[in-house]
Amino acid sequence: MKRLPLTLFALIFLVAVPVIAADCPTLVQQALAATEDMCQTTGQNQACYGNVRLQAKPNPRVTDFIFDRPGDRVELRDIKSLQLSPMTPDTGEWGVALMHIQANLPATHDKNVMLLAFGDVAIENTAPLPTEADVQVITDVAVNVRWLPNVNAGAVAVLQPGQKVSAVERLLDSSWLRINLPDSGETGWVKGDLVESMVDLSTLNVAAGNQPNYRPMQAFTFSSGTNDEKCAEIPKDGLIIQTPEGAGEIRLWINQVMVKMGSTVYFQAEPGEAMIVTTLEGHATVQALGVTYTAVAGTSVRIPMDEALKPSAPPTLPESYQLDDLQSLPIASLERDIVIHEPLTEEAVAVVQQQQQAQNTSVSAVVANSVATAGNAATTVVDAAGNTVTSVVDATGSTVTTVVNAAGNTVTTVVNTAGNTVTSVVDSTGNTVTSVVDAVTGTTSGGTGGESGGGDDSDDGLIDDILDTVLDIPCLLLFCR
Repeated sequence: MKRLPLTLFALIFLVAVPVIAADCPTLVQQALAATEDMCQTTGQNQACYGNVRLQAKPNPRVTDFIFDRPGDRVELRDIKSLQLSPMTPDTGEWGVALMHIQANLPATHDKNVMLLAFGDVAIENTAPLPTEADVQVITDVAVNVRWLPNVNAGAVAVLQPGQKVSAVERLLDSSWLRINLPDSGETGWVKGDLVESMVDLSTLNVAAGNQPNYRPMQAFTFSSGTNDEKCAEIPKDGLIIQTPEGAGEIRLWINQVMVKMGSTVYFQAEPGEAMIVTTLEGHATVQALGVTYTAVAGTSVRIPMDEALKPSAPPTLPESYQLDDLQSLPIASLERDIVIHEPLTEEAVAVVQQQQQAQNTSVSAVVANSVATAGNAATTVVDAAGNTVTSVVDATGSTVTTVVNAAGNTVTTVVNTAGNTVTSVVDSTGNTVTSVVDAVTGTTSGGTGGESGGGDDSDDGLIDDILDTVLDIPCLLLFCR
């Protein structure tokens, strides 16, 4: 038997043995480079197949769904679920997917929210298949668009006679339609008998009046692996979500947790354990089970999860993270350059926790009293600044909010059944200032009375200051969305 040359034997040995864990970082670099190259033209509300291997399932009624190889792109609304492959060195697999999500950004915005998923990640789209119908105002006068489908709800916009807009949802009886506000990423409600359409409006999705409107992939569930047993040098499985520069705060619903962020945030989630929200720069506010905490840059917040990836307990207070755990994250592949924020010191974390505990204590101190004899529902809170706030929806349908602040001023705000907002201030010296914002014209009128009878500019400042206080009251008190 002839002997094989030593070099040939070594070559056969290298081919036969799987790639060892030390080569994982190279695999990661190649996967991310390929994703950047093939996904650079991904459009708004689209997903791109970055690196093998992904398994995608389409939403019902979706045909012609092709998402099988790197570079493939599909509409987010067409995706029901995605499963990405964990790191598998011997086959060169490490799943990567990129998404451009509109969320609540205006349709005219030239940038998108970027979601980069990598490793052992499963995502399920919980936003319904969107529906849309063009409608046109048929009245001779302007029409109010309201926060909620109720004539007593606050007006958020005005439509002019003949104006055309897009309706996206409806109440079950079609008495109100939810529309996209022009030049805005927000929505509002308009009475169904004030508009008309050339299409059957019963084809619109049915929604409850207090239910958020989800754009494609604005609401989803996800889980991530741990990859502790493989390749310690690579990023731990998860998602990085980044908002575009100057876009303000965007809203997402992830694992039934409301997330408001203007930043770059790393997400991990394990069934039966927790979802971890880590803010690399900017901020991320999470709300679950009535508790709200903000992960400022340099901290993480945990939300305990049950096996079905639903919150099983309120979020925990923000805590500092370990920078070493984040150094391998693929931030170089993001569309906006960032530097991962240094972990907050123990002293800084203590200050943040104290501030946020005070805010949540304020909200949890709400005492709701039902005044049955008058038909009023009242809610009272004393907030961290020492303001006493009472909000009442009375028997006539008017919403009355009263604030007695630490300076001794009393402000009463009434949104009446005509949609007018009336603000009355009685300050600590006995002056009364009243401001009315008309729901139709949007104009403001005011008057003064009381002992001094004066009406100088300082009164306007007083109203502004206290209105700022009212606007900072949690939506739970003011019944807003």
